[in-house]
Amino acid sequence: MQKVDARQAALTLLYGIEERGERRRKELSRARLSQVTLKRMWSRESLGEAWLAEVNDWLLSAGWTLFYAGTTFGIVKTSVVEDWPRIASKRIQSMLDQVAAGQFNFGTLERFFELDRSITAKSPIASPKKRRTSKISRGAKI
Repeated sequence: MQKVDARQAALTLLYGIEERGERRRKELSRARLSQVTLKRMWSRESLGEAWLAEVNDWLLSAGWTLFYAGTTFGIVKTSVVEDWPRIASKRIQSMLDQVAAGQFNFGTLERFFELDRSITAKSPIASPKKRRTSKISRGAKI
């Protein structure tokens, strides 16, 4: 089995993006990819950080950025990201000054780690699908 180099991996992924856009009849600006898909595309048993960084370097040359999002990979056009709202540290400087002085109470920010109920209600991780059984009782809802 021929393993592709980082440049070839980037080209393969870009071709996959182009193909998906053609099927949608709309150019893609972002996409989701599983680790299994990337391994298959690139004939790899594992996706090391250094190798992914090298692939990403080639993707950046083509205007795309690959990233890992916890359970899946994403790819986005860099130009789209450049249009996103910017977060500036100077807007939270007073908080940063308190942190530097060891005086900030991070407990006031714990709410950011609480799961958004509207998202978790749809998440298969938060609410796994019930297994279907081969026998369905009369009038049962699936």
